[in-house]
Amino acid sequence: MSSPRAGHTLVSTAAPPPIPTDTLKKQSKSAPAPLDKHRFEAGLQCHKRLWLDAHDPAPEVENEARKIMSRTGDELRDLARTAFPKGVAVTGKNAEAAAAETTRLLEQGEPVLFDATFVADGVVAVCDVLVVHKDQKADLFEIKAGTKVKHRYVSDLALQATVLEKCGLELQRAFLLHINAAYVHKAGEPFPPMQLIRSADVTAKVQKLRGAVQSRLRQFRQVLDEGSAPALPMGTYCRTPFPCPHFARCRAESPGHPLCELPELSRQQELALHKDGIEDVLAIADDRADLTFRQRRTLACLRSQKRIVEPFVKEELSGSGKPWHFVAIAAYTDPLPRFDKQKPWQTTPYAWAAVTVHEDGRVEQAAHVHLDRDDPRPSFARTLARHLEVGGTLLCWDDEAVREVRTLLDGLPDEKAHVRALLGQAHLDMMKLFESGVFDPQLTDYRDLRRAAAALLGDQSGADVPMLDDDERLPALDKARQPRVRATTRDKLAAEFEAGLRWQAERLRQLFEAFAGITAPAPAPKPKAQKPRAAKPLPKLPE
Repeated sequence: MSSPRAGHTLVSTAAPPPIPTDTLKKQSKSAPAPLDKHRFEAGLQCHKRLWLDAHDPAPEVENEARKIMSRTGDELRDLARTAFPKGVAVTGKNAEAAAAETTRLLEQGEPVLFDATFVADGVVAVCDVLVVHKDQKADLFEIKAGTKVKHRYVSDLALQATVLEKCGLELQRAFLLHINAAYVHKAGEPFPPMQLIRSADVTAKVQKLRGAVQSRLRQFRQVLDEGSAPALPMGTYCRTPFPCPHFARCRAESPGHPLCELPELSRQQELALHKDGIEDVLAIADDRADLTFRQRRTLACLRSQKRIVEPFVKEELSGSGKPWHFVAIAAYTDPLPRFDKQKPWQTTPYAWAAVTVHEDGRVEQAAHVHLDRDDPRPSFARTLARHLEVGGTLLCWDDEAVREVRTLLDGLPDEKAHVRALLGQAHLDMMKLFESGVFDPQLTDYRDLRRAAAALLGDQSGADVPMLDDDERLPALDKARQPRVRATTRDKLAAEFEAGLRWQAERLRQLFEAFAGITAPAPAPKPKAQKPRAAKPLPKLPE
């Protein structure tokens, strides 16, 4: 194999010298910040985020969901790389060291590299799998945990191809290795890479994006060279495709009600508002033609600082069939299936709690928590279906877990009757109902039941209740499933899970009563126990 173009410690044909190691760790005011995959994605999301990530990064707070995704990515990467038995891993601790090692391995004739690193014109590219042919043409393989080909995945490959070309390697083919959504797992067996992972040839899409990537790189370099962060308003991009780590900072610097607080805000609508110089929701005219019903109601609520409740909220709640089951469900989604007959990215429910108000006013509480290492889905479906077998309406906050019950039909053949019973259960998503019909000046986001209870009920008790979100639940679930965990520890964790779910179920009942105009009737008094009458002696038989 002929050597790639030389001239630098890093594999590059560009004139500028390589980026020193210390500049990769901390940027001085005069040195340009290096661009890599993460900063490139940040720039695609928002120029202000790009500048802040490079010059004034937010403290890294990795939530549990991101940690799970990181572990899944590592596991998937290891599986995908088994298809390249001759691959050699690049292990440099920083970009300069990894690029130098990449150069050395390519000069030695290694055809397949993992984490091959290249730097050109201040841009760092790391390739999951790189296959270099004798004619200096290369194949790129990017490994992703998603099940579809996404635009940002292709952009990442286009960035890699752009840097490789500057380093003397020509792109021949580009592939995206992603999870096969149709894969069905067999419990206890290792993942078969050829069945779990699919390969998509995205060469044409990558080549089509090359020009746009080079244009973006020039823009991003200009942004990074500025002495201060761009003065950009908040918008839909603050949460798409990922929540921005600088959200709280930008929110503090923004007007009273930035546009990102306007519900149902579309990108087209947002651009039109920015064009008109509008950055605050309250600056929007009431008679603006492109406003939705929900947006108009939000404006009226913010202007009056009074709660607005649409009549259909009460009608919908009070019209639901009895008995009322206020149900909270705990579930998680794992990209890689773990249990028998489970597919990738399917929801795994493992706990529930319910407050049921029967027609006679009797209030019943029930709960089920499964923290063992085995499959929690069968006991979840069985116990919840039995609790709901009296009929009525299931009321929840965000019905995603309820809707995902349908995925259990194929995964739990022995529990099909219970799963079908759950699917046939009438249910009402109170979160969606309140989003569309309850407008409160203190509540802009209904996803968190704790905040909704505080704003709508004046109930602050959620601050002291454990296990109300995944950042608390997922580490506790992982701890409970450790092989050597004590039974007392698992029981304690189960009690905390149950307490959190019961709190949620009870708040659903209180919200229902407050907005349905219905107070659960007091249970009918039980009949007084009558004293048993003394048994009359049997008549004597004649002698």
